[in-house]
Amino acid sequence: MKHISATSRIVLSLVSLGITLLMAAQLLGLFPDKRDLIMHGRSQLCESIAVNFSLLAEHTDVTTMKTSLTVIAQRNKDIRSLGVRRANGEFVFQIGDHAQNWLDAPQGHSTETHMYVPVTRQGEKWGTIEVCFQSINAPGIASHPFLLLVLFMSASSMLVFYWYLSKVLRQLNPSNVVPSRVRNALDTLAEGLLVLDPKGRIVLANSAFSSTTGRSLDSLMGRFADELDWTSEDENTGEIALAKSQPWTNVLQDGQARRGQLMGLQTQKGKTFVVNAAPINDNNGKQRGCITSFEDVTKLQLKKAELVQMLQTLRQSADKIRKQNHELERLATRDPLTGCFNRRSFFDHFEAFWAEANRHQENLACVMVDIDHFKAINDTHGHAMGDDVLRKVADCLKKSVRDYDILARFGGEEFSIIMPRTSMDDAVHVAERIRKDLESLKFPKVKITASLGVSGTLLNPASPQDLLEQADQCLYVAKRLGRNQVVRFDEMPVEMAENADIDRAGKEHATQHQSASIPFPAVTALISAMGYRDIETASHSRRVANLCVAVGQGLMSLSSCHVLETAALLHDIGKIGVPDSILLKRTMLTAEEWEVMRQHDRIGVEIIRASFGSEELSGIVENYRRHFSERTLSGDPIPLGARILAIADAFDSMTTDRSYRKGRTTEVAFAELIRCSGTQFDGEIVGRFIEAVKIQQRQAPQPKVGRETILGIGLELERLASAVDQQDLTGLKAMASRLAETSYKQGAPEIAGKAIELEKLVSANTDMLGILKSANQLLELCRATQDSFLGTMHSDDAQAAQLESVQ
Repeated sequence: MKHISATSRIVLSLVSLGITLLMAAQLLGLFPDKRDLIMHGRSQLCESIAVNFSLLAEHTDVTTMKTSLTVIAQRNKDIRSLGVRRANGEFVFQIGDHAQNWLDAPQGHSTETHMYVPVTRQGEKWGTIEVCFQSINAPGIASHPFLLLVLFMSASSMLVFYWYLSKVLRQLNPSNVVPSRVRNALDTLAEGLLVLDPKGRIVLANSAFSSTTGRSLDSLMGRFADELDWTSEDENTGEIALAKSQPWTNVLQDGQARRGQLMGLQTQKGKTFVVNAAPINDNNGKQRGCITSFEDVTKLQLKKAELVQMLQTLRQSADKIRKQNHELERLATRDPLTGCFNRRSFFDHFEAFWAEANRHQENLACVMVDIDHFKAINDTHGHAMGDDVLRKVADCLKKSVRDYDILARFGGEEFSIIMPRTSMDDAVHVAERIRKDLESLKFPKVKITASLGVSGTLLNPASPQDLLEQADQCLYVAKRLGRNQVVRFDEMPVEMAENADIDRAGKEHATQHQSASIPFPAVTALISAMGYRDIETASHSRRVANLCVAVGQGLMSLSSCHVLETAALLHDIGKIGVPDSILLKRTMLTAEEWEVMRQHDRIGVEIIRASFGSEELSGIVENYRRHFSERTLSGDPIPLGARILAIADAFDSMTTDRSYRKGRTTEVAFAELIRCSGTQFDGEIVGRFIEAVKIQQRQAPQPKVGRETILGIGLELERLASAVDQQDLTGLKAMASRLAETSYKQGAPEIAGKAIELEKLVSANTDMLGILKSANQLLELCRATQDSFLGTMHSDDAQAAQLESVQ
């Protein structure tokens, strides 16, 4: 029925109605029954015979009776046989095999096949004429008069009605009433269109609706629009089900337009339409129907769903990166060999504890721990044994301190403990317990002891560095007194403190003046600002600082070593003032650009002087580029810290890859330092530097992409993901460009390539879905890099733990 035209449906309806009326007339008896007509004829025949033979019976004219009956039997084919029987039952005569045919006749009454015709004479019964008729057979179905009538009426009325209605309805068909130019205009519309009458029947549909729904225009005419099995999404469950209400139905009910409802068709699964419906009113404002449009938004909905899924994936990736960044930040604060806090993280916490203790007038204690004769362990039993000793000592210290105490590997075999809200007596008690615990540690072929120095804020140190210096002096006094003991600062003779300072730093620095306090959070803030501007420079500064500390320990006092570390972190801070076109340039700089770049040294010294007011710190940064054979502006020898920084800076610069050249190997860099010894570099320090680098590389081999690089890229990606989530294309383009520069310089070309691809997509104003796909690929690549790095780090930790359990 779906493909039958409206005219055909009307014709079928009319024919069905006519047949129904015929059948009703048949049931009411309005059509004569053939059996009744036959019986009536037979009765009339028998009556005629009775009247005629009554006259013949008066004259007892049997011969005439027989002749008449013979003629009657011959002329009436329904008569099988005839017989005349006297009143006493005696046959007068018979025509045909009447005696045999009458055997099954009923007695005393007539039937349709056996009829009695009484004959009287002079008012008395003379006899009976017996007539045996053929049985009245019911006609076959094919020849039944009523069925033939029904078939004739059906066929003839269908033809007649169809011809008549096709002529009449042509004037009522909207497709014919609407001018062809209007129909053509409606058919050119990309969206489907329906015009409904006040009852919701379709009176007009355009070609777009027909092709979208897969139904012919003729099959749609006259149908109720609700019959097309519309579906919609349930607001609560989100499932697709048959629509409970349609917008056109609501419009026909209240006359208010409906817009933007999403619907589908059960027969066209997967397709989605935006349905808009509006009333059609005449000039008097009376509603005459409804016009409804169906815009196929299947592709848009699929794209929207993909966009939502992509955003969800991006947020999940961003969350994963954020968690991994937290893990990397945690690792960045730890010494890779022992798991204790590293120096810079230690100073960050120390400054905070110092400020808290001053604010609340609380005690703050510091304990310095140094493993006795550790160099001999490395020289005699190898560095693997030395590393094992350091790990087990660190584990022992972790068990001895409280959760809120700060334990750091301060350098080499030296550890530092900061204990807030702890008196000197309590700190000494803890230090003595640590000494005994370390002495009881078991190692194959080795027995260790440790010397410990203790000081606290009650002894009035001027700064956190002074407190460390006091504990460090006590440590060296403990070593001079025979090692394996605890010395507290308030019980140490002044002359022994001075001798300890000489032993620790050498005569060159024994009388060095007290340097101004350097707040480490300010140092961290500056290096973070540098990292945001150029992560490569910040990473370089951190590596140089680590090298300087490795060399400076044992050559200078603890406070001077801290100043050297700060100078190394800030030696390139002046690059903040260098234009991006030069600072971030990928190719080799020109002579003019190098001249601009060299100005960053002067800018850096000015920033450091203005920020800290430390002449020792400023002197190192101001003079580290001078050759060892030169003098300072005041005519003094180049400071020790500047000589160390010069070597560390040159070494890292030589071994780091640049965009315009490959970094040199460690061996080649060592050879260059040795070649320049005595002129550009201090030869004695070069030797110590090479030894320190070998130890550092052995204890913490650097992965292809460093921890700080991965963390820096991860932080950049956090900002990039935020820009994507907010659909901030301007910020996204800037973030992608910055990430490309950072990744390229930090030896992550794959990440840089993806960042450049994302930048191009944003610049080309590509659709948001393409941008999201590219951003997700970038996030996934960074996640994979972080996963690989973290997996390596955790694997190293697991191997170390396994080695300890075996030993």
